[in-house]
Amino acid sequence: MKWRYLSAFGLLCISLSAMAQLTIGGTRPIYDSRTKTYMLTVPETVFGGAYQAPVVIDSGVTSVKIDGHEVTSQVTFPLVVADTSYTFVFKKDSRLTQSTIHFTYLPIMCITGTFSNSYVVAPVEITFPDGQGVQSYRARIKQAGTSTNLQWIYKRNYHVKFIDDNDEKMDVSFFGLRNDNHWRLDAGTRDMIRFRNYAANGLWADFGTKSYYADKQSKALSYVRGSHVEVFMNGAYHGFYNFHEFLDRKQMKLKKYEEVIDEDNPEQSSVQFHGMMWKGADCTPQTLFMLSGNVPDNTKERWCGYELEYPELDDVFPTDYSVLYNAVKFVARSNDYNFNRQVGDYFDLPVVADYLMFLHVVFGIDNADNNMVLACYDQAVDKKITFAVWDLDATVGQHYLDIDGYYHADEIQPENELEDVPNNMCMFKSNKLFNRLKAIPQFYRMVVNRYWQLRENVLDPDSLVERYQAIYRRLDACGALDRESQRWSGTDEIDYRTLDFPAELEYLCDWLRRRIAYLDTHTFACRRGDVNDDGKVGIDDITALINYLLAGAPTDDFNDINADVDADNLVNISDVTSLINLLLSS
Repeated sequence: MKWRYLSAFGLLCISLSAMAQLTIGGTRPIYDSRTKTYMLTVPETVFGGAYQAPVVIDSGVTSVKIDGHEVTSQVTFPLVVADTSYTFVFKKDSRLTQSTIHFTYLPIMCITGTFSNSYVVAPVEITFPDGQGVQSYRARIKQAGTSTNLQWIYKRNYHVKFIDDNDEKMDVSFFGLRNDNHWRLDAGTRDMIRFRNYAANGLWADFGTKSYYADKQSKALSYVRGSHVEVFMNGAYHGFYNFHEFLDRKQMKLKKYEEVIDEDNPEQSSVQFHGMMWKGADCTPQTLFMLSGNVPDNTKERWCGYELEYPELDDVFPTDYSVLYNAVKFVARSNDYNFNRQVGDYFDLPVVADYLMFLHVVFGIDNADNNMVLACYDQAVDKKITFAVWDLDATVGQHYLDIDGYYHADEIQPENELEDVPNNMCMFKSNKLFNRLKAIPQFYRMVVNRYWQLRENVLDPDSLVERYQAIYRRLDACGALDRESQRWSGTDEIDYRTLDFPAELEYLCDWLRRRIAYLDTHTFACRRGDVNDDGKVGIDDITALINYLLAGAPTDDFNDINADVDADNLVNISDVTSLINLLLSS
């Protein structure tokens, strides 16, 4: 594959940070050509107090004053907080330059280049608030996303693939995370608080059930991790981003394909497929498991709305869609008897149960067809498909379209069911896999029991609210939210509105509390022991439970969820014992 390159001038340009003419605490202030000011990243521990640091002045600079005080080898900022700034004046070659310096404690990433849907090689500089100076890299960069990559979108997502001087892949580790060449800059463009995706990935990370192959790959992750950074694009401040890992084979620890070499006849060499990965890219009957569709063309990067993620056609040609195709066909065509008996052979049910429950909690309107990531660890051994989370901006009361004001449509308010959202907004109610699974009593008991297990800790309303508030406080304390609002309020992508982060946080926290209250009393309502669903627990419930176990079939007033008294996802004689003990202890 041929790569387009920046001009020689672009690659050899002077560091964006060089205009500062000095380092403070080992770190260069970064110049913003839009506001004509400098941003200095400093250790988070110094925020809220004074900051004293050594200064190294560049050769040729004859005078530096900060806040009117001549600086030679050391500077003291009496108070470092988000809304403070200090005058900065320096003299070089008899030319006097005056500006201001303000502060952050987030890393600062500077990128130079003009980007499109094709990869372009560009310089990347990252300054960390640890005094270690600027880390310089080269990377192939292109725009990412679909709806966030439209013509009128200016704060875009980007793929960033680091390379060495020989244009070979170069693995890099940031924030103590994985060592890899492929990273992603997430803009949060359609998100009115800019960090819903970041927060939702963290929520899933805290409770998502490990995939079925965890005994073989204990470090496999079905989500991405990252950290917020302040981004400068071509010398101008571009807002804060979530700089995170990429969800790929390496993240999920899928087994690599093998090349089978025929030494006698190399032309007959073949590939042994193992790990496979696909993502729902479009809403189709196949991504909704409604129809099996045509037999896949293994020479194509897409099949019926699914996008091939691993292995890529550039590496393995042709590919093999058989595992995905057979799973879709099974859901679409199997009768109820075979579906109930065999669905666990096709899908990682504990993970799917968590995924289903998770979508209800965060109201993931864009994750039931699009943005579903499906993967198989090793199809040569087990063709079971597991799920991973991706692109969770449209969650927690946020729509991906500007509908009914400020992206807060009536249909996504917390007292609604995902199944009730119209198909033109959310296809959840049309997902045949989810619908058929929910009709299996034991599976849906697993979903409800999992919710109530997590309801005691990670899904406690106070815990959920604090999760989002903590992210907000950190971004607010360093001034990132204010800078983001100043940079992107009034732009096309949010229909010329103002980014009002305090109001959005208030809306988000209220939404979360109301959502959990609704799930408690509606979607996942459960009153253990109220078998006959009459609103109380008594002797009649023991009779109803025994009659069910003897008859093997429920009556009209039998509540399957409440009958699972011991919450083990089964209804059997042990529930009778648990119900008797419950009544005796009450």
